Amino acid sequence: MPTPQYDQSAQLIPLSFSNPAFKGLNTEMGGGIVPQEWATKLENVVYDDSGRPAVRKGWTSATTTPGSGIIKRIFEYYKADGTSEIIGSTDANIYNGLTGTAAAIEGTLTITDGNIKFVNFNDKVIAFGIGTAGIPAVRTSGNFADITVNSGTAPTSGIGTAAFGRLWGVDTDGKTLRYSSLLDETRWTTDGNGDGGVIDFSKVWPAGQDEIVAVEEFGGDLIVFGKNTTVIISDGQGASLGIDPTALYVADTIPGVGAVSQFAITRAAGDLWVLSPFGVVGLKRELVQKSTPHQNISKNIQSGIVGATDAVANKDDITLVYNPHDSLVLCIFPDVESVYCFDTRSPLEDGSYRATSWNTTLQTAEYVRGAENFYGSLTGTVGEIMTYSGNSDGGLDIFFDYESGWLDLGSEMNLYLKFVKRMTSFTFVTQNVDVTHKVLYD
Repeated sequence: MPTPQYDQSAQLIPLSFSNPAFKGLNTEMGGGIVPQEWATKLENVVYDDSGRPAVRKGWTSATTTPGSGIIKRIFEYYKADGTSEIIGSTDANIYNGLTGTAAAIEGTLTITDGNIKFVNFNDKVIAFGIGTAGIPAVRTSGNFADITVNSGTAPTSGIGTAAFGRLWGVDTDGKTLRYSSLLDETRWTTDGNGDGGVIDFSKVWPAGQDEIVAVEEFGGDLIVFGKNTTVIISDGQGASLGIDPTALYVADTIPGVGAVSQFAITRAAGDLWVLSPFGVVGLKRELVQKSTPHQNISKNIQSGIVGATDAVANKDDITLVYNPHDSLVLCIFPDVESVYCFDTRSPLEDGSYRATSWNTTLQTAEYVRGAENFYGSLTGTVGEIMTYSGNSDGGLDIFFDYESGWLDLGSEMNLYLKFVKRMTSFTFVTQNVDVTHKVLYD
């Protein structure tokens, strides 16, 4: 029987998209029939307060007189007097004054990698791995300088954190974890004047050897991330000043869930989000549910996340950052000029978060609470930081790009040849923009 063709008596069949892409981007089901609440392409998009896809803001320069080099890391140094200072690092320098005139503050230290882990500690800012022989450096004002080591041995890698009134740092062997005395960065062993110490992680990993890539505090515990395993260390009850290092024990482990870098970890939505080799996971849910790698925050864009992670040669270039003002988390892959954005207002039914992608040359970003502003740097902009504002990326236009999945009119229409007769859309704009509609046929 021949296929019925179009004739003048054929009826139009309306397809109404009342709230398209409500659940965000889904690249995992892009080859099949996807309900209208998903999008197979959702570029340069955030969600407004009504849950509608909207164009993201741009990046506008905040630096009057820039320094040299691309800003790799942005950090907010909190001071005891309630003020704060923005610090940025490049592959050759450390700067302050980035919202005015940039000034170099690395002093006599030699900087070779701008991915520096800065932490606030006892009214000082500590930078891991940039001192002589790789020990931490310290600054209160003026320039950075080596910490003074009065006892023990200071950690020698760029991996570390400040937690429970102590510094926790890792040696270059990737298995030796050292902690300082309470509120004292100069003492790293237990003696008459200090209570620092060391933990040999070659005896801690639950299944074979691993390498420490990050150390964080979460939920009153110390979390040590390997490349393939996460170890939760606790003292059982907590001391009056945080955690008691002399009573530490391994409270739990999460085999198969590691971190790709200490810069790809952020606190968001009451959880600790971690970029693992297979996607973004929430540590709270992993601890409670012991969930498998396939049940994660980024499951609907997992292939894109994994592909971008694999494409970045230096994993420390990747940034995972939370912006509480706009309720979003950015996962930034500068090598491939790719950014994934997660809306953190509420999770989807499967525990993941709705996601979009951004087409931008973003190098890194950081939310600065003192200024209540989101700052970033662009890979092609030397020596300056940008605010998340305006309608362009350093003068380059931003293009909102949305594609639905393939549509099916139902089994009763399968005998008919179909084409689009008319299309109408409502777009809310604040200025004149060009809107282009495209229709693809299978």
